Amino acid sequence: MKLLSFLQCLLVIVATITMIGCDDDSPELKEEPVVVPTPPAEEPTLPEDVPGLPSKDWYKGRVCGIALNSNVPLVQLAYKTPERYFAFESAQFDFVTATEDCSTVYQACSVSKVVFAYCVMRLIDRGIIDLDKPLWEYLGYVEDRFQNVSNDSEKNAKNVEYAKMLTARIVLTHRTALPNWAANGGPNTEKLVFKEQPGLSYNYSGEGIWYLQRVVEHITGMGLEALAQQECFVPLGMTSTSYAWQPEYAQLAAYGYSADLVRSGQASSMQANAAYSMRTNVKDFSLFIEALMEGKGLSREIHQEMFRPQSYLEAEGRYFGLGIRINPNAGQECGPVYVHSGSNFNFRCRFWIFPKLKTYFVYFTNSANGANIHPDLVDLFMPNYTGTEF
Repeated sequence: MKLLSFLQCLLVIVATITMIGCDDDSPELKEEPVVVPTPPAEEPTLPEDVPGLPSKDWYKGRVCGIALNSNVPLVQLAYKTPERYFAFESAQFDFVTATEDCSTVYQACSVSKVVFAYCVMRLIDRGIIDLDKPLWEYLGYVEDRFQNVSNDSEKNAKNVEYAKMLTARIVLTHRTALPNWAANGGPNTEKLVFKEQPGLSYNYSGEGIWYLQRVVEHITGMGLEALAQQECFVPLGMTSTSYAWQPEYAQLAAYGYSADLVRSGQASSMQANAAYSMRTNVKDFSLFIEALMEGKGLSREIHQEMFRPQSYLEAEGRYFGLGIRINPNAGQECGPVYVHSGSNFNFRCRFWIFPKLKTYFVYFTNSANGANIHPDLVDLFMPNYTGTEF
């Protein structure tokens, strides 16, 4: 009996070691994500309130007043320092309802790009995709959208030549020279014309991110949602986050509101797109920010590469890393700021990370006015900040 028990324990140990050895080190992806139990989101271990500092309720009251002044119906916000963490949702009008547990999900808009960049960097870490290999080589052809863009044969040839220059690095640093979108309103099948040679200068582009998404889906044999679940959402415990509409979102997803408080829909028909379609809440996104700050799931080399200056913006001293904006704040005590904002039809959001201070705040709104509250939120949560703004 003792021998049998010993052998059973040995088998468990061997199985555990095998599983650990396989974690995140597989040389290639399967067509479907590995089915594993979804770990629960980690509860914050820090207190919400700290003696001698303004309380969570005090901050919530101030945020409510700021949002009310800008006609923003709902704000969901999380704030963390080395001493505390809290999250709340604030409703400014009686036609919306705030949840106590921040379970409302919001459109994360262009913040979706940062999560996609993290997923791509995990693939790069494992050698599944190379940062500097031309993307068309993975497909084996130049997409039709880059071909026959005009009646000028020389212009057509140049456009194809430029298309062959695109790499994951150029896309994630927004140097594709492609428009944000080929037509107003988002993705479509219209032709893509380069403004200049790729790689020369910063030019923000959703089309570039969407193109990289299509290439990554081709390489891995997986759709965006399955890939994100495997590389990010499941490992980090982001149980309410998705690039695609989920049935439970009918009850959880916020409705958007125009600048004059006219309600729009939930956009349930929006297709999964790495540039803008992710939905999440601040509890889930806090888990992502923690991973991003710590480099969780990434090698040290790849994590450092994400935040290295890659593409300088016209604004003084500011640049793009791989998928994220960075303000170095040279000479400032606060150190650099990692930031990205988002803007969909009637949704606005933003996060600020101060890695030196181990501090961040993130907020989501369901309003076309949502961006208007940002300066006041910076003053509220970072009153001593003297750096520059995006």
